[in-house]
Amino acid sequence: MSKPDWRWAVAGGTAVVLISSVIGVVRALAMDHAMTGPPGHDMAMPVPGARIPLQGMPLSEMPEMFAAAAGLLLVIAGTALRTGRRPQPPPEGKRRLFAAVIGTAALTIDVSKTSTLGFVIPGLRAEYGLDAKAASFLAVAGLTGTAIGAVVFGVLADRWGRRGSYLVATLAFAATSMCGSMPTFAGNVVMCALMGTSVGGLAPLLIVMLTDALRSSSRSSAVIALSVLASAVGYLVAAGSALWLEPVFGWRVLWLIGAPTGLALAALTPWVPDRIEPRETAGIAEAVHVRALGSGLQRGYAFLIGVLTFGLTTWVPSLARSGGLAVATANLWLSVAAVVMVPCALLLTWCHRRFGPVRLSAGLAAATAALLLVLTGSGAVSSVAWVCAGALVAALFSVNTMAAVFLPIAADLADPAGRGRTTGAVSLCNRLGGLCGPLLIAAFVYSASDVLVAVAALALCSAVAACWIGRRHRIAVRETVQPDGEAGAR
Repeated sequence: MSKPDWRWAVAGGTAVVLISSVIGVVRALAMDHAMTGPPGHDMAMPVPGARIPLQGMPLSEMPEMFAAAAGLLLVIAGTALRTGRRPQPPPEGKRRLFAAVIGTAALTIDVSKTSTLGFVIPGLRAEYGLDAKAASFLAVAGLTGTAIGAVVFGVLADRWGRRGSYLVATLAFAATSMCGSMPTFAGNVVMCALMGTSVGGLAPLLIVMLTDALRSSSRSSAVIALSVLASAVGYLVAAGSALWLEPVFGWRVLWLIGAPTGLALAALTPWVPDRIEPRETAGIAEAVHVRALGSGLQRGYAFLIGVLTFGLTTWVPSLARSGGLAVATANLWLSVAAVVMVPCALLLTWCHRRFGPVRLSAGLAAATAALLLVLTGSGAVSSVAWVCAGALVAALFSVNTMAAVFLPIAADLADPAGRGRTTGAVSLCNRLGGLCGPLLIAAFVYSASDVLVAVAALALCSAVAACWIGRRHRIAVRETVQPDGEAGAR
């Protein structure tokens, strides 16, 4: 008796998710907003010719959301039960380049969606009448989902292969983007947690995929360059969407645009390499790095970076606006900063090759702390709105760059047979730090100066951790290279 062919389940479930997501976005954009409003609010008579911001819809009017969930479950079951999957040979030539392009594009969308959280919160607070601490539950829910996704998809990347895990993550990302139509704050929190699970799974999965696809000789620098570039472009996408779309459609459109981008990524699944890389023999240099970047130290550093990155990313748009800048001006500032980050990716790549990851990370953290302490100590942050916005943007640029550097290093040094699990575990620590970040910054969210001092203190801690890693590295070099000139990895 032949075994069932679960490929049809995967194909059928994928089609259901694709169609349902498209219907959900089209209905959300096409509904008559002049006749609706958020629950519990009276809707004033619309101004002729004016665009009414998107509003939520009752769950009873969103059957496509439940259809997408059913299709996604079918894809998960088909992917888990399929048999006969064989590792593919390493991609070469154009396939290697194409795999790198897909991974970078998907990582860009992943970063943009995480960054979008900060742009959603101001509009969400205004619609539901929430204070900063209550609104921070949305960030906590989303980051909790990213922590769960990092672990789950890290394991699935090794067990199901890269391609199957990628398909599930991108389809889940597209399906949960319909949360832009959720009518209540509680519904938004739940859907944000589900979306976070898919987004959190994409980050380590894509870093693993890029590491698999590139040659060992230039892999570390190349993956870091692509990661930094994706972080810069991803934040540009988030800031640009807030600048151009939010004034017209409202904050909900920032969630809804995830559906078409997720569907575009899912369509690229057939070209995603699906293999488990054979074990490689670690050389002396890798052995030294593994000893210097011990698991505990590595994960502690990842936790600190998570506190910095997610805490600041979540609240920068709100802080920039609270400093006296108009919404459009604040979003324009952040968009310009994101544009500047793109060419800086090349400079940072050169710095990584010239100074190494330890000095690069320590230098970025120390420079961030020094800049923020000087600006806050001079009083310019509290008295000049554009200086406040500039300081926030500079801090955001630095911590995002630090976040883009550490995960590729962890993936490059991991055992290829368990690269997904190792990268997922490090990413988990980063997301757990991210859970603390929004809550910590929320305590100071009404004072930009206090926020910047708190970020400077955390940046100093990160610099100390990076310097300690450098010390561990020097000790490992001395102990690995024998006095008589013979080298060995102990």
